[in-house]
Amino acid sequence: MKKYLFLFIIPVAIFASDGSKNYDIIPRLFNFVLFFGILFYLLKDFAIKAYNARIKSIADRLDDIQNKLRDSKAKKEQAKKDVELAKVRAKDLLEVAKNEVETTKAKSADSLKQTLLDLEKNYENKKEFESKKVTKEVVADVLSQTFNDPSVKLEQSKLIDIINKKVG
Repeated sequence: MKKYLFLFIIPVAIFASDGSKNYDIIPRLFNFVLFFGILFYLLKDFAIKAYNARIKSIADRLDDIQNKLRDSKAKKEQAKKDVELAKVRAKDLLEVAKNEVETTKAKSADSLKQTLLDLEKNYENKKEFESKKVTKEVVADVLSQTFNDPSVKLEQSKLIDIINKKVG
């Protein structure tokens, strides 16, 4: 307010320094006030409409921005919920995977034990079979040497008696 008052006083001081000339300040002031009064009266509706339109456009933009902000907040909250749900699902999947690993380990261990038992059994069977095979070969070799040796002469009846004693 002081600035405006200062701006109005400076021209008065400048014009007052010239001395007393015959100026028609009052009619000019009256014309000035009348001109701006008419101008204000004619342009007031246009200025009010422009001002109200500007206020409405600002309010509309503000509403749009607030709606976008609300939507963004809702999306953010939904994203947080989705992240929490994903974390819970990830934990569940980890637990399931750990259980699967433990189950697979147990099954593998059981299968390995069973395979080892089968291998040991097969080894024992094969060892027994090989032992019998070697025994048969040795017996066959000894018998063939015995029958082929001319110094040992056995009759068939004595041989049958010996075999019957061993078998029976």
